[in-house]
Amino acid sequence: MPSMDRLTRFSVIASFLGACTVITSLTARGDFMIAPGIERVVSTTDLGDPARKALEAAQKAIAEKNLPAARESLKPLLNDPNVAHPEILLAELLAEAGFEADGRNVLEEFSGQEPDRVDLYLVFAERAVKQQRWFDGWNLATFGLRGSMPEHWSPKFQQHIRERLQLVKAICSEGRKDWTGAKQVYSSIEQNTKNSIDVLAGLGRCSFHLGETEAALRYFENIKQLKPKSEPPYLLLAQLNELVGKTPEAEAAYQKALETSEGTDKIGVRLAFARWLIFNNRPESTTALLTEPISDSPENETERQFLKALVARMGGKYSEAQAVLSALHRQDASRFVIANQLALVLCESTDESLRARALQIAEGNVRNQSQSSEAWATLGWIQLQLGDRTLAEKSLANAAQLGPLSRDTIYYILQLKRAAGDTNAATLLEKALEQAKGPNYFGKRT
Repeated sequence: MPSMDRLTRFSVIASFLGACTVITSLTARGDFMIAPGIERVVSTTDLGDPARKALEAAQKAIAEKNLPAARESLKPLLNDPNVAHPEILLAELLAEAGFEADGRNVLEEFSGQEPDRVDLYLVFAERAVKQQRWFDGWNLATFGLRGSMPEHWSPKFQQHIRERLQLVKAICSEGRKDWTGAKQVYSSIEQNTKNSIDVLAGLGRCSFHLGETEAALRYFENIKQLKPKSEPPYLLLAQLNELVGKTPEAEAAYQKALETSEGTDKIGVRLAFARWLIFNNRPESTTALLTEPISDSPENETERQFLKALVARMGGKYSEAQAVLSALHRQDASRFVIANQLALVLCESTDESLRARALQIAEGNVRNQSQSSEAWATLGWIQLQLGDRTLAEKSLANAAQLGPLSRDTIYYILQLKRAAGDTNAATLLEKALEQAKGPNYFGKRT
């Protein structure tokens, strides 16, 4: 199911520069409670002026592609009690500036000089998590926790690094589905770090997967108390049930979230529940959720309208969907998901000028999103609909290469193979389509 831009979120933010807060992981499905992860970011929280100025000078030198100057700027931080080794800072700054390969080279070279440093284990462990190399990350974090801290580090920073290593270990345990081991690590962190949202989230996830639903709910309620703007507890429970394929339990939790939520929380639940119903091919059940306009949030109102357009498209009401999507596209032509759906709806028209417009939009999406499987798939489908099988085959091949394939993309390739008379491939794709999940926009046409 295509998701709105604001629903594409980021993973755990962790800093090497001081005893900063580690923010809980977020995923593309739109909720930080669903799956763990780490994404690096450089932060200057809790740093003194000398350290902050050194970092700013290094960042400026990196922007000018002057690596020696950047390294020189960081040298005064060698004995700073609240930061990692300057070479590790340099590697992270390079990565933040987009020079990932250069940062990796700095780390590899430094690992040959001081292989037993705790902060080195941490940076490699966090990179392993980002790549979902759970076993590697777990081992690196384990070895890091066994190491000794540099004597010049402050007690606060030592504790910060230790907790981050524990967090990585817990996250990697989750990635390996070792829920008991992960919960034990999270619990040990909680003893030293009270009211930590990322730890409470981890404890909630682990409790859920261990079948301790009431305990999970209590952890989520604690998060809500600490951070009132966070997701409602029952909504988090619904999304976790969704993740593991427990459809009746997910629906029951969504209903409970509706009953227990108020104000802006209830609006968020309405939209989340509607997305879930659409994904599970129950558009007729979204009426009560999407009828009432949202006056206090333009972004939420845009999503409500977008979801209504998806429902209309699923019901074959292409003119209705076109009217909504065209209005949204005029407001912001840069939003891919809106432009992509508009192209697909216009392609259903009998008006050749609208079908030509569909092709124009799809071509523009591919130019702007050249690594998007969905963009290439839509272009291929429209090309096929307009009778250009050769170009359609190339576009759909690009979509398949970029993958993973959505239900729509499987349908498009199936129609291409049928048109080409490739019955063997069509038979295989028909079976794949039967097993595919997600909204069915083509209904009986399948």
